[in-house]
Amino acid sequence: MPLFGPPNIAQLEAKRDIQGLIKALAYKDPAVKIAAADALGPLGDPMAVEPLAVLITDEDPGVRRAAIRALSARGGVRVVEPLILALQDRDPGVRGVAAQAIYRRMMTDPDQDARRETATALGRIKAADAGDSLLRAMTDPDETVRVAAVRALAAIGDVAAVGPLIVMLAHEQRRAKTTGRSSLAVERAAGQALDVLCDENSVDALQTALGHDDADVRELAIKRLARIDSPAVAEMLQGHLDDSDPIIRRSAARGLAEVGWRPPSNEKGAHYWAALREWRRCAECGPAAIPLLVAAFPRAQALERADIQAALVSLNWEPSEPDATAAAYWAAQGNWARCVEVGAPAIEVLDGVVVGAATWRERVAAAAALKSLGEDRPAPFARIDLVEHALGVIDGEGTEDEKHGALSSWLAEEHEFEPAGDQKLGWCQCGYPSVRILKDGTPELITDLLGVEQDASGEPAYFCPSCDARRTADAI
Repeated sequence: MPLFGPPNIAQLEAKRDIQGLIKALAYKDPAVKIAAADALGPLGDPMAVEPLAVLITDEDPGVRRAAIRALSARGGVRVVEPLILALQDRDPGVRGVAAQAIYRRMMTDPDQDARRETATALGRIKAADAGDSLLRAMTDPDETVRVAAVRALAAIGDVAAVGPLIVMLAHEQRRAKTTGRSSLAVERAAGQALDVLCDENSVDALQTALGHDDADVRELAIKRLARIDSPAVAEMLQGHLDDSDPIIRRSAARGLAEVGWRPPSNEKGAHYWAALREWRRCAECGPAAIPLLVAAFPRAQALERADIQAALVSLNWEPSEPDATAAAYWAAQGNWARCVEVGAPAIEVLDGVVVGAATWRERVAAAAALKSLGEDRPAPFARIDLVEHALGVIDGEGTEDEKHGALSSWLAEEHEFEPAGDQKLGWCQCGYPSVRILKDGTPELITDLLGVEQDASGEPAYFCPSCDARRTADAI
C-alpha cells in the first residue's frame, strides 16, 4: 500500500493481499471501504470476518451494505450475528440487503450449524418477514435446523406456519407408526409451536388444512380447532361430520363435544351421533338417521350390528332391496328364511356366519340356509342334514329318555353306530349325541354330528352344535 493516496484495491485484489484489503477497510473514504469489502467477499478468508463485522455499524449505509454482501459471500456460523444485527438497521436499504443475504443465502449455507444459528437468531429477534425462509428451513435435511426453524416461527408468531406445521407433525406421526422411526425432537417442537400459534387468529389457516388430501392432516387440524373457543369453530367442525373418512368424522364430533355444541334432532344431529357410533342416539334424530344406519350396518362388528339393528327396528325400517345389507340385517335378527329369500347376495354373509358366529347354533342355521340356496359346504359340518335333524329332536317335545330313544333308532338307520355290534351312544351334557362307544369300551367321536374348526396348532377341534362344548373322545 503506498504511503500517500488511497490504496489500490484492484492491485491488492489481484495479488490476493488479504492483509492489505483488511487494512483498506479502515480507510476513511467510504468508496475505498466498499471496494475493499467487495473484493474480500469472493476470497472468503476467515481473517476478514471480524473486520467486516465491524463495518455493520459504519456510519455510511453503502459501507454497511457492502459489508453485508461480503459476509454473506463468506458464510459460516461466525457471520450469523452481524447479519442478524443488520436486519435491525435504521436504513431500509441496508435491511433489504441483510434480508436478502440471510433469507436467500444463509438458509442454504452448506454449514448446518450456520443454518441452525440463523434460524435461532431470527426467532430471537422475532423477524416478522423471515417466515418464508423459515418455512423452507422446515424441510432442511438436518434435524436440528428443522427444530430451530419451527421454534423460530413460534417465537415470531407466524400464523402462516400453522398449515405446514400440521403437515410436518402428521408426517412424523405417520412415520413413527409405519416404520417405528421418526424425529421425536421435530415432533415435539411442532406440537409445541402449534400450542402457541393455534388461537382465534389461526382459524383460517386451520380451515385450509381441513381441505388437505391427507386424512391425518385433516384430523390434526380438527383436533387443533376443537381447542379454540370461537363460534366459527363449531360451524367448521359441523361441515366435517360427513367427511369420507370415519376418523375425521369422529374427530369432528369429539371436537364439537369439546366446544360444548349441542346436536339438534335432525340430519345434522344424526351425522353427529353416527360419527360417534352412538347408534341408538342416532335413531332418536328420526328418519334422517336411516341412511347412516344402513350404510354402517354391513361394516359393523357383531355387537355393534345389534345396536344398529335395534336402532333401525325402532324406526320401523326393513330392507327394501335384496342385497348384502338386507342379508346381513336378517342374519343379525336370526331370520334365516328371509336371508334365503335375498338369494345370491346372501351367500357371502351366510359364509361369514358359518365360520365366525359366536354360537354353533347360529352356524348351523346359516349352513342350512346356504344348503337351501344350493351352496353345500364341506365344513364346518360334514353332514348338516344330520346335525339339523338331531337338533330338531333335542329341541322337540318329550322326555330325555324318549329323545335319546328316537335319536338312537334314527342314527342306527343312518349307520352312525351299530347297536347289533354292541355299540352304544354317548351323550353331551346337554343331551346331544356326540360319541359312539365301541364294543371294547373305546369312545369314538361321531364327527358327522359335530362342528369342526382348526385350533391354534392347526389341528381339528370338535364342538357340540347344541351347547358349544368342545368334544374330545378321552373326555367321555
